[in-house]
Amino acid sequence: MLRILILCHGNICRSPLAEVLIDAAIGADPLLAGRVVVSSAGTSDEHAGEGMHENSAAILNARGLRSAHQARHFTPALATTLDLVLAADQANLRNGRAIIRMAERQPKICLLRDFDPAAVGRDLDDPWGYPLGAYERVAAEITAAIPDLLAELRERL
Repeated sequence: MLRILILCHGNICRSPLAEVLIDAAIGADPLLAGRVVVSSAGTSDEHAGEGMHENSAAILNARGLRSAHQARHFTPALATTLDLVLAADQANLRNGRAIIRMAERQPKICLLRDFDPAAVGRDLDDPWGYPLGAYERVAAEITAAIPDLLAELRERL
């Protein structure tokens, strides 16, 4: 079983949106379904226990995907259970690396947008505080990274 985690700051906007979109794509892939577990967390604990932001939930609900979520904090203990961490942006990549250095077992960490060969910039901008259109842009950027991410996951299995 391969375990991946999407990492952002608060675990209420980008990472839960990416978790569900990536999980749906994995579930539709006969080579990956049942062999890859996707989760998410935040480098900050300020939203721990909260649900997903309403705009992220609206995008997922419109696609018929689940929107139930409970934010959690990324810790060294959690990192130890993972194979791959996909950070939303460079700030969370740095913070995630610092947390992973304290882990007993250290997963690989990289940026989610590294899997989009056409990406302009490497960061998945935080849509928090912006209108629904910003969340839709983030969903499109996540979706663009999924094909190459799935190819990477197939190679790892």
